[in-house]
Amino acid sequence: MKRALFLLALVLPMLAMPATPAVAVDVEPFYQSLLREGIQQYDRGDYAASARTLRIACFGMLDQPAALAGCLSRLALAQDRTGDAEAFQDTFRRLAEVEERFQAYAGAELPPEARAALEQRLAARIPAATLRSIPAFRLLADRKEAQAQPTGKEPKPRRGRSGPSPASSSPPASKVTAAPVTAASDTPPAGPSAKEITAAERNRMDEARKLLGPESKVKDLRQAYDMAREVADAHPESVEAQHLAAEAAYRISRWPDAARYFRRGGEPGESQPELQFYMAVALFESGDAEGAAAILKRSLPNLQRSPYVDAYARKILG
Repeated sequence: MKRALFLLALVLPMLAMPATPAVAVDVEPFYQSLLREGIQQYDRGDYAASARTLRIACFGMLDQPAALAGCLSRLALAQDRTGDAEAFQDTFRRLAEVEERFQAYAGAELPPEARAALEQRLAARIPAATLRSIPAFRLLADRKEAQAQPTGKEPKPRRGRSGPSPASSSPPASKVTAAPVTAASDTPPAGPSAKEITAAERNRMDEARKLLGPESKVKDLRQAYDMAREVADAHPESVEAQHLAAEAAYRISRWPDAARYFRRGGEPGESQPELQFYMAVALFESGDAEGAAAILKRSLPNLQRSPYVDAYARKILG
């Protein structure tokens, strides 16, 4: 413990990096092992431990901008999953500094799926003006502003449905970027077209619920969403199916899809404050700030508070 504290005291002053890149050297095996450990902890769903480990790992990469950018990106993802909004913002500022000095983000040692997940969270949490000030993130600012255009407007209901979101508008299964609103109707058709959920479909819904466990990995959450939305699209009149698909979409940050399924199923009742919160977040991230605020106000009295909930309450309610 004393050795770890000594190392932290030694490297913290080094965060004021020079204006020119240092001579490239290999990352020390000790910090490489910490990076691997932090990634494994994240994959297991132990996000708090991952954030602690990655934070130390990043200190050993101060003279390797590309490696540091990759480590900071993973650290931000872990902090986001713990709901620590302030730590996420601080890590983004460090990443922005690395990018400003070394333009290292594009060459960061980061898999495509992790990069896509980070950019989705940056677009959700960082103001567009801030993103636009950093060349590497200008496209994110454009995306964020484009999604905010229909603020306060709900898509016009149409008869029938267009089926699942087109593959061209959705990322590969390992990514969690938000997809654009699809053309599916937000309102269920009238009674004559309704049909009962079959036993096989009921089993798929049960399996989807199991995959939505708190320790589930991204691939499990994506599988749950695919299973749930099949039933929801086949039974748009089923409130249960719509809410399950909406929750699954929320868990992988597909905000427009989550908002669409919530609108189909209607606002959850006061006995389901967590689902109400999910709907409020989905609406807010999709551009409907007014609708999000109204629902969040109804959910808060019955909702178990946490730093994550409080952070969104500040964002949505001001």
